[in-house]
Amino acid sequence: SVAWESLGWQPAWFAEIEAFPSAVLAHHWPDVTNLGDMTGIAAAVHAGDVEAPDMLVGGTPCQAFSIAGLRYGLADKRGQLSLSYVELANAIDDKRRERGEEEAITVWENVPGVLSSKDNAFGCFIGALAGESCELQPAGGKWPNAGCVYGPSRIVAWRVLDAQFFGVAQRRRRVFVVASARKEFDPAEVLFEFDSLRRDTPPRREPQTAVTTDTGSGIEGGSHWDNPANPHPTLNQANNIGGIGASNQEVFSQRGAGLVSGAYSDISRTLLAKENDSTAEDLDTYILAYGGGNTGGNIDVATACTAHGVRMDFDTETFAVHGTQDPDTNHELAHTLGRNHGQENVIITEPYTIAIRGREEGSTVEVRNDGTANALLTPNGGRAGIGVGAVGWGMQVRRLTPVECERLQGFPDNHTLISWRGKDAADCPDGQRYKAIGNSMAVPVMRWIGERIAEALPIQEPTPRRWQRPFLKWAGGKYSLLPELERLIPAGKRLIEPFVGGGSVFLNSDKHERFLLADINADLINLYQMLTIVPDSVIAEAMKAFRHLNDAENYTAIREAFNAWQLNAIERAAAFLYLNRHCFNGLMRYNLDGFFNVGWGKYKAPYFPEKELMAFRKKSSACVFMNAGFERTLRLAGDGDVVYCDPPYEPMPGTAGFTSYASGGFSWDSQVALAESCVAAHQRGAKVFISNSTAPRVIELYERHGFTLHRVNARRSISSKGSTRETANDIVASLGI
Repeated sequence: SVAWESLGWQPAWFAEIEAFPSAVLAHHWPDVTNLGDMTGIAAAVHAGDVEAPDMLVGGTPCQAFSIAGLRYGLADKRGQLSLSYVELANAIDDKRRERGEEEAITVWENVPGVLSSKDNAFGCFIGALAGESCELQPAGGKWPNAGCVYGPSRIVAWRVLDAQFFGVAQRRRRVFVVASARKEFDPAEVLFEFDSLRRDTPPRREPQTAVTTDTGSGIEGGSHWDNPANPHPTLNQANNIGGIGASNQEVFSQRGAGLVSGAYSDISRTLLAKENDSTAEDLDTYILAYGGGNTGGNIDVATACTAHGVRMDFDTETFAVHGTQDPDTNHELAHTLGRNHGQENVIITEPYTIAIRGREEGSTVEVRNDGTANALLTPNGGRAGIGVGAVGWGMQVRRLTPVECERLQGFPDNHTLISWRGKDAADCPDGQRYKAIGNSMAVPVMRWIGERIAEALPIQEPTPRRWQRPFLKWAGGKYSLLPELERLIPAGKRLIEPFVGGGSVFLNSDKHERFLLADINADLINLYQMLTIVPDSVIAEAMKAFRHLNDAENYTAIREAFNAWQLNAIERAAAFLYLNRHCFNGLMRYNLDGFFNVGWGKYKAPYFPEKELMAFRKKSSACVFMNAGFERTLRLAGDGDVVYCDPPYEPMPGTAGFTSYASGGFSWDSQVALAESCVAAHQRGAKVFISNSTAPRVIELYERHGFTLHRVNARRSISSKGSTRETANDIVASLGI
């Protein structure tokens, strides 16, 4: 999930049974459901209770195949989960085909030991994934580190990838499998590369005799210019201050004055080839300097580091330890982990003991490196003092911190630092963090796979669908949400809408043979029924009013006749259409007495929706329109039906919202009754969807009744100014899919 967020891919659900990793997921993705045990998800996907996502990615437990374990393979219950993973992938593809969607892309990860399992677990896994009737056997008796199978169900490709070649400082070899039944998508294009493009240049692996803190052959006659015989030449300096400051050298020599200055901090400062008169305390670097009188070999004895301005008439070598490949030096935190050809840093802490030795010319700092740290002694009077070590150190390898382990896996710092079991994040146990990090996948590797999948998908743009606009303006209309609803609402024999409103959903549905469309607004249903029975009469009557009666006086007269029930069914239907298109903002609102009370909209030339009316006429023959409330309508839903409810939204806390439904409005009790009626319809075999706001108690209500929540973006359609209408997050709650 971390790796693919940058691609714009969002998790649909998780399946994690461990408590601490589950808490980490809930902390970072609070709106994503964790389904827990993976073995029961396939049945839930088949039943429509769990979404069938575009991609399935996971790593089944590796203990059954790891060389660090007993390697029981498929005889281990944890090893059997790899076959349960195939079962889940099959269920997802079956459900997506049922909905007319492309099959999913499956990604799987495990340890390389699975390739050499005694019971041929890998052959069983990829054979099942490819759709073969029996396990596959490797050519030559051993599975290679990369390969591909073209089976009857899927193309399956695999490859062993090492995290050290993807930007993290650890050797972590894992088997990655990519499989899919999609047309024009080849998993081999995701995992396989030409040799010239690979990033894993073999590192030097011969054993060495020098420790990491040694500079090798020392300083051997360098110059100001690169010596072809010396890959890392030295920078020499005699009586002058200078040198080649821009050279990227790791070892340099200075003759005479010009001691390297240092400071105490966690971040290294750039090395300067000029004198810096600043004191150590106000710099941003801690550079450890060593000196000696030898220019022809290794540095064995460190001589005095002189004070500023004191001339030295012999060559003095000075070198710095930095944090790219050499050991890092610090007091509390290790330097950011670096890498060079895949070689990890040894992280070393060095406790320093500083002493001053008296000289005739003054006090002098000296270095002793035999491992003995002496007390601080400062003789008086400038006389010769006792020879003591100025810097003593004892090196030790320590355990990595959780933050360093997060970096090794490519996670952001403190990704696993969460509140845990009632304790603050600061008290989060390291052990749980280590385990969660170790069981995860390396983020850079997964990001690379995700990017390769995105590149391998067909680049041809699908023909955009043309959506049919409704002929009515309607508060809360779903025209802008049609792409999202089209994706969510499945096919079925009949679509039932208890809140049909403007009709955007049924007018654009090509997945259903028949439609049962209801609303408590009797005038709306009368218009639909008249347009179904006598469409020409209604259209002619309405067109006449549109052409000649667009002024405040005529608008008021038609509204009064409408409220006084002075019109027959055809005239009332035409008047309803006229009022809808001429009133302010298309807001069909009735007062407590049942009278339509919206004022004239002052539109210069209201649009007459002739094309939209023709589209309705083509659809109306498959429709049954019913003037009824949601409870009565939902009692008619059963097996094979798909129900879509678009009730008045529950207002967000601190807002009023538009909840007009009947003379009494749409109360919270109505929201609860709707959820219960939908559950009953689902129990009779219907698949149910409800749109609503993200009000906290709405979410709690739907979750309590077992709905799956899908978040969608919606542009609000009711506002005093069109320019101020904003995009908001809505939810679509579903049962049965």
